Amino acid sequence: MLRIAVCDDDSEITESIIRFLLPLESKLMDMYRIDEYNDGIELCYDLEHGKKYDLIFLDIMMPGKSGVEVGKLIREVLNDNVTQIVYVSSENSYAMELFQMRPMDFLIKPVTQEKMERIMRIAEKVIDGTRNMYIIEKQGLTVRVPVSRIKYIESNARLLTLHSVDEDHSFYGRLDDVYEELKQFNFVFIHKSYVVNYSYVQYVHSDCVELVDKTVLPVSRNRRSEIRKSCSRKLS
Repeated sequence: MLRIAVCDDDSEITESIIRFLLPLESKLMDMYRIDEYNDGIELCYDLEHGKKYDLIFLDIMMPGKSGVEVGKLIREVLNDNVTQIVYVSSENSYAMELFQMRPMDFLIKPVTQEKMERIMRIAEKVIDGTRNMYIIEKQGLTVRVPVSRIKYIESNARLLTLHSVDEDHSFYGRLDDVYEELKQFNFVFIHKSYVVNYSYVQYVHSDCVELVDKTVLPVSRNRRSEIRKSCSRKLS
């Protein structure tokens, strides 16, 4: 079951999002628990008091608390890098500060069934990553690491080091093979020696990315345009 919140001060928008979500339960073979909010203040209150969501549709411009403020609460105050955010806007341009909230996608009004299905297909894959385990074989032991806890993997020849929120693991393998397994969970190949979990990227600079823990990793020249495209996502 996916726990979903829809937050927009325009009740017609929240109703249309929910209306387009419901048929996708059977089509994508999942169940949705959907809560509706008409302002960011109430949503922030619930989040601060322990309510959890897998996915939040969040209007950018709202009175009281904007979608940017709600996003900052989620990422910077609650330190939640797992909840996926889809910003909802009536324009196809957005501020660079939204990158700090690491949104999964952008939904441009008017909402349509086609747009909603595209976003939910992405969400199903990304959110599955928070439930999946990446398995490492090292020194005769099998280590299971939650995909959602992996920040990045680096390569030094055949020796790979997986950096997770909890601890680091070194093992032998090919970075290309690791990327093929993890790319469906929002991982990006930024350099021949680095594969990064986009959920932990806070800033994208011209020649590097900065993670939420202040780690700075280089971006290859030939991957820069691809990284910016991957991190900005396609506007729907």
